[in-house]
Amino acid sequence: MTEPFPLPPCEPGGPDPAAVAASIGEWVTSPALAELVGHFGGHVPPGPVGPALAWAAQFSQVWDFRAGVRERFDTTHLDYGPDLDARLRELIHVLGLAGRDRPARDGYDHVVVLGGGIRVALGRTGYVARLLEGDLRARTLAGLGSLRWRDDREHREGIRLGLGPIDTEADMMMVGLRQFLNLAEPAATHEGDGWWHRVWPGPRPGVEEVHVLAAASTRPPRRANTADTLVGWAEHVCTPTAAERVLLVTNDPYVRHQHCDAVRLLGLRYGCGIETVGFDDLATRAWGRPLSTTELLQEVRSSLLAMRNLHDAVTP
Repeated sequence: MTEPFPLPPCEPGGPDPAAVAASIGEWVTSPALAELVGHFGGHVPPGPVGPALAWAAQFSQVWDFRAGVRERFDTTHLDYGPDLDARLRELIHVLGLAGRDRPARDGYDHVVVLGGGIRVALGRTGYVARLLEGDLRARTLAGLGSLRWRDDREHREGIRLGLGPIDTEADMMMVGLRQFLNLAEPAATHEGDGWWHRVWPGPRPGVEEVHVLAAASTRPPRRANTADTLVGWAEHVCTPTAAERVLLVTNDPYVRHQHCDAVRLLGLRYGCGIETVGFDDLATRAWGRPLSTTELLQEVRSSLLAMRNLHDAVTP
């Protein structure tokens, strides 16, 4: 099987527009995307990358199984039959939604853990804790989340896992970091309109200070999304510089679109380097779950939208 496409590069000093555009162009004009689109009755138009990417992003509405508003765990599931289903999954693998499963370096200025549901939050924070027990070193570690209230499924899962009261997505992140890093109560708390920030300033193995941010939403009453949490981190926790490297931690299949959002919102704006990783095999076995093909197609759509936004931002 063909190796997955690498993520658009972003080194300290800011992304190279030509390199980013070339990376996105290879992806959107690839035989893998052409075949995937063809299975749903589409045809990626030849010609410049910009129009092809805009067309593919628009076409990806056929994979919007969240109806634009539902949470990921409410994605509609469809049965494509065993043969087509297997081929669709092969093509999605080649398109590279997962990224690397281990950091390329031992040291970063900032490590940022992106938020999500209860098992996602615990999986990502546990994975980071394990990296810090090894060779990973960072000046700051921040867990990001929103003020989305847990639903009944997450409440039941929290009870099954023996966790205490957890109200919001950001609280899940705080529980994960406190559990896996043995954190006491936060030493400082900052709050604003629709957001809060907890701080553990004391150095600990692998990292000098720890933060958790519940980011404000730019689309109330809907929850803060990945973009909101990244911007909130830069505004309320740490504003990165052009000499610094930021490591984002998420998991498959969200690596590509969250990486592209970070390159656009942080790399372009502040000039920092961006690297994004997902779970390794151990974290996947402990906290992952099998995803349906429609869930994977949904993340192809998310990746297309994020790459379109990034391409538009780096292309004059």
